[in-house]
Amino acid sequence: MRNVTLGIAALLFFSCSDSPSGPDEGTSVAGSWDFRSFKLAGEPVATIVEPGFYTAEFTADGQVSARADCNRCSASYSAAGPPWMTLEIDALACTRAYCGEASLFDDYVAALDNATSFERSSSSLVIRHPRGTLRFVPKL
Repeated sequence: MRNVTLGIAALLFFSCSDSPSGPDEGTSVAGSWDFRSFKLAGEPVATIVEPGFYTAEFTADGQVSARADCNRCSASYSAAGPPWMTLEIDALACTRAYCGEASLFDDYVAALDNATSFERSSSSLVIRHPRGTLRFVPKL
């Protein structure tokens, strides 16, 4: 009987270990992300064609650094959950170089500054803000 009890205990221990995607999937925004698309209320989804011009890196110690076209930004952030995955990013401090008329700098920074929540999977990060969503993929 003792061997059966030990076997069940070992089975439970190993079946409860972290999944291959890691313990933070779904509950942490931490990681390096490439911005792929955004959705503003009432407008079609806009897709970012050139990866690397808009990025976000969230560290486990509560710092975020972002590339917004030709500018760099940084701030602190806090995330909480579950059950609700809330996200608050302090006002981003950014360089202010002119990146051209086609730049999404203003919209991208405004969306991050007003982040309210997030949803994460192994293949994407979606950040919600009052006017819509930002979708990221893991940075290669």
